[in-house]
Amino acid sequence: MRKVLSVFIAGCLALSLFIGVFARVPPARADTYGGYWYTVSGGEATISGYTGAGGAVVIPGTLGGYPVTSIGIGAFYECMALITVTIPNSVTTIGEAAFQRCTALTTVTIPTSVTSIGGNAFFDCVGLTSVTIPNRVTSIGIAAFAGCTALTSVTIGSGITRIGNSVFAGCTALRSVTIPTSVTTIGNSAFYECMALITVTIPNSVAIIGEGAFQSCTKLTSVTIPTNVTSIGGSAFEDCVGLTSVTIPTNVTSIGFYAFNSCTALTSVTIPNSVTRIGDDAFSYCTKLTSVTIGSGVTRIDSYAFGSCPALTAAHFQGNAPTGTTDMFMGCASGFTVWYQNGTTGWTNPWYGYPTAIDPTAIVKNTTKNQTVMVLQIGKPTFTVNGASKTLDSSPVIKNGRTLVPIRAIIEALGGTVGWDGTARKATAVLGKTTINLWIGKNAATVNGKNTPIDSTNALVVAEIINSRTMLPLRFVAENLGATVGWHQNTQTITITYTP
Repeated sequence: MRKVLSVFIAGCLALSLFIGVFARVPPARADTYGGYWYTVSGGEATISGYTGAGGAVVIPGTLGGYPVTSIGIGAFYECMALITVTIPNSVTTIGEAAFQRCTALTTVTIPTSVTSIGGNAFFDCVGLTSVTIPNRVTSIGIAAFAGCTALTSVTIGSGITRIGNSVFAGCTALRSVTIPTSVTTIGNSAFYECMALITVTIPNSVAIIGEGAFQSCTKLTSVTIPTNVTSIGGSAFEDCVGLTSVTIPTNVTSIGFYAFNSCTALTSVTIPNSVTRIGDDAFSYCTKLTSVTIGSGVTRIDSYAFGSCPALTAAHFQGNAPTGTTDMFMGCASGFTVWYQNGTTGWTNPWYGYPTAIDPTAIVKNTTKNQTVMVLQIGKPTFTVNGASKTLDSSPVIKNGRTLVPIRAIIEALGGTVGWDGTARKATAVLGKTTINLWIGKNAATVNGKNTPIDSTNALVVAEIINSRTMLPLRFVAENLGATVGWHQNTQTITITYTP
């Protein structure tokens, strides 16, 4: 994406050079007066060139007896002696590249009569420190103030509805900007590489944030995206390395590729339910990102969307399993787990190669009236049943790579029964129409009378007596009774879900 934006900005520069080359040659029928070339049409004068000494220039309101209404294409192009310029109230249009590369220009007074400012109009005016865009201006052309590296403040008038592509790109000294409520669109690369920009107020009137709009605004610390925004463009906030928090509103439906790539200070993010797609590399290389909540509306997560986020330990999904890719969480923390909500569909373990578990923190109520959800933790004698705390008579343990638990409290919480035959050293668990028999020290059991290995890949997994308590292999018993079992490595947590 960086290459795309670089090519785009380079294209603006190439266009400006093209404009400049031909702007220096006056039209064949131009008149001259006091260092100005001008043309007349419809009783109005357009300045087409300037040969004066520069310095503090006050552009006349009339030339040849005609009111000056337009500063034409490239009229002051590369007038490097121009220090200040005052534009008369008769002017309504500032043309393309009109003051491009006036590198000594520090101050420009744009009158309230102006309604449009052309592309590259003040491109590379590296001495310009501030500018006020009047309220009557309704359009600002591509890269109009791009490369104004000394520009520290800008006031945008209330007539602007769209901040166009690359308008303030490369204004590396711009510290703050207030966008008026008239603006509905922030164009591609509008504030690209405004590296001193600390705060920006985006009004609720804005519905579109374009590609690379705030890319490489390295000092931007927080941003609240307006509630009317439906789309966050590709690379919109890429390389905003100071961004610690972002609020994404509930109207956003798509987050573009590289949208928050390399936001290395971002620690958490919540994707609202309105979002349906998360683009390629949208949050990749967010190296401090520790958790992410993904809304129920997401149906697609693209390649490397959260790739190379080494602090990311968990993704909490609120809805059914979306379509994804095997590298969408590549390079995340060791033990990274996908947590999903009880009752949602499409989940497998693993899912696209990532371990999954039912999210115990997300359980508010059962999605099915008679559903039972239990959460246990290795080494802890307490567990929860649908959020209510219960006590085991012995803590779950891991033996030979598998979890063993005192099964009675668990089976009874599910509505079943447990029996013990001391002579045969046999435990019997009954739930519904299923009966399971296990013998101490044996790696096989019976399920409704059928001999079944407890773990076909590990013959060491057996029922055991530990500290005078009968401990049974949890997954084998639970799954054969019709429950599902989830495991979270980082927290050593087991989640059992049973629906009769």
